[in-house]
Amino acid sequence: MKSLFKIICRYSFTAGMIIFAILLSNVAVFLYWGYRTIQSDQSKNFDRASVEEIGRQLYPAGSGWEITKAGMEKIENMECQWIMALDEDGAVVWEWQLPDDFARAYSLQDVAAFSRWYLNDYPVAVWKSGALLLVVGLDKDVIMRFSEMFPMSNIDGIPQYLSLAFTVNILLIVFLVLLLGYRFYKALKPIGKGIEELSEQKPLKLRERGMAGDLAGKLNKASAILQEQKEKLSVRDQARTEWISGVSHDIRTPLALILGYADRLKADNGLSSEGRKSAEVICRQSLIIRQLIDDLNLTSKLAYQAQPLKKALCSPALILRECAVDIYNERIAEENQEEPEIDIELSIEPDMEKLRVFADAGLLKRALRNLIGNSVRHNPAGCQVTVWLHRSGARICWKISDTGRGIPEAVVQNMDNHTEKIHIMGLRLARQIARAHGGDLIFERRDTGTYDVEMSLPVEESC
Repeated sequence: MKSLFKIICRYSFTAGMIIFAILLSNVAVFLYWGYRTIQSDQSKNFDRASVEEIGRQLYPAGSGWEITKAGMEKIENMECQWIMALDEDGAVVWEWQLPDDFARAYSLQDVAAFSRWYLNDYPVAVWKSGALLLVVGLDKDVIMRFSEMFPMSNIDGIPQYLSLAFTVNILLIVFLVLLLGYRFYKALKPIGKGIEELSEQKPLKLRERGMAGDLAGKLNKASAILQEQKEKLSVRDQARTEWISGVSHDIRTPLALILGYADRLKADNGLSSEGRKSAEVICRQSLIIRQLIDDLNLTSKLAYQAQPLKKALCSPALILRECAVDIYNERIAEENQEEPEIDIELSIEPDMEKLRVFADAGLLKRALRNLIGNSVRHNPAGCQVTVWLHRSGARICWKISDTGRGIPEAVVQNMDNHTEKIHIMGLRLARQIARAHGGDLIFERRDTGTYDVEMSLPVEESC
């Protein structure tokens, strides 16, 4: 879900940047529109400078006033409707296209009324030029004048109004970002949960609609394919386990006959000593074959969780001693004086004597016998095997070390690789048993480059 949260944060940040860009664009467009409007107004010459220039082009002529040619050109460029000039008494002393229904004299009150407003429905621009008052009539279909008075308190409050507007905009942006983020999260939450369940090989059936409908459909399809493959693998694994179990069972009967006849030959005094030795070799190798068959059957069941663990309270120290006794008894039973001497030394910490764990004692004994037997089999010249039983934190450990060659590097590196050149079924079976109990095998490197092995299990103790 952390990756989904990152996606949502990125989406929210992107949405915020988009909203900010939109607002910034709006401000830019507004400023540009205002600038173009001002430029457009200036292009029509409705500015004070134009009116002032016309006033300067008026001059007295006889009993009236005239305008220069330059002044007339200015008037034509300004596109106004009419112009009149009033003297100090309010009389019209000069006019240009002034409508006939307009008065030709105005009182002080009249001038005060139209100077900031309208004259006969025409918006007007007024400018004092020398002794004259110049009045310009603008196109009433194009220009509109608006006059209003504002108290200073309102003008002084403009910064507060701007701050409030800015705050509102920020809150709006935050709201939109959160809203978009929530909607995105709501749309992708089932997808994130579906991916987690898919990684755990659980079947999926997501609703294929909305923003993530296509993605949900693909996840459903992937889940269906994985479930189909899982079922096929389960059938194959079950068939493989049953086949190995069947073959193991079929081999036991002829192997028992071989062992029986070999025992009889070994006990036959009429047989030569060389023949009895051959019978003894047959017995020993037949026992090895039987052990390998049992290991193969057990490792197959453990690999596919077909071997139930018969857990009960048991003593790790007692299990270790029984393993050592069984190995000694087997070597005594072989009655072979040519076998090299093997010494098994047990080092059990005092607090381990009373410790009881909840485990499958039979499987633990099988694992320990494989580990100790590995040192015995691979040191034909004889060696001393030392087994330390100790506790490390919340784990119980059996460490097996010998004075022989140790475990080769190639064996440790190929624990997970199936190769015909290296036969390490005993070690793999011990590791499977340890992992079935929540533990593992740990290989400790010697100075010589070979390894000792330690089996560790979590302690679920009850004293």
